[in-house]
Amino acid sequence: MSRYQIVNKVCILFVATTVSFSAMAINVMPFSGELDLTKKPNYKIQVGNRSNVETAVKVSVQKWKFDRFGEEIREPTNDLIVFPKRLLLKPREDRSVRVSYRNGVPPRIEASYRIIVEEVPLSKSARRSNNKGASINVLTRYVTAFYVKPRNANAEIKFIESKRYENGFNVKVRNTGNAHTHFISPSMTIRQGGEKLIITDLELLKPFTNTNLFASSDRVYDWVIPESLKGTLKFDQPYKVILNWVCENCDSPTEKISFVVD
Repeated sequence: MSRYQIVNKVCILFVATTVSFSAMAINVMPFSGELDLTKKPNYKIQVGNRSNVETAVKVSVQKWKFDRFGEEIREPTNDLIVFPKRLLLKPREDRSVRVSYRNGVPPRIEASYRIIVEEVPLSKSARRSNNKGASINVLTRYVTAFYVKPRNANAEIKFIESKRYENGFNVKVRNTGNAHTHFISPSMTIRQGGEKLIITDLELLKPFTNTNLFASSDRVYDWVIPESLKGTLKFDQPYKVILNWVCENCDSPTEKISFVVD
């Protein structure tokens, strides 16, 4: 696993019900994973029950992709074999869930999925507790990122086009490689005539920061000129943009694209 895997690939949804507050029943490790079939035939996820009561868990899978504007799309799939799909965990028990790729051989282009691990309600008669006091039960849902790697996994980002609008620009890029990447720790340099503006504040670069670009896909990024930067350059006139980032799955640890906004 790359050291650049980002924790925010996991989305955790907590839904409160009435019953026990002893703990957030389940936890899942790792939050993000990948299966390299050239090294092992399956991948294991650890599911733990951190509560004082028996807890039922369901595991499901969805195909995962983005549209070109970064909106997440999930679709049904039977690409992955998950075993077991349902677990009944005793208090403080940990269990492994095995995930296998049905095809059995590395895909030509990296396959991406959401593995969803969620607590499901148990009837009062089915639930046995080691906690004699009253508490509040919290149903927990983890949505994790999972990739099946191709051979020679590589991401390669190409600039496609840029367009100006009144308060900034958008830029379209394409990952022509066979594996995903993230825009990790981006920085932006803007040049106009002899002037140069360097932006490293990740909050100002939020549209790019840690975003996921899947293999063989396009993405459009919109950047609005922050109020704090207005007046530093003549943004109503042409300027050159150089965008740098730490590149996961790329040939070199850092990558960049450059383009002119005119």
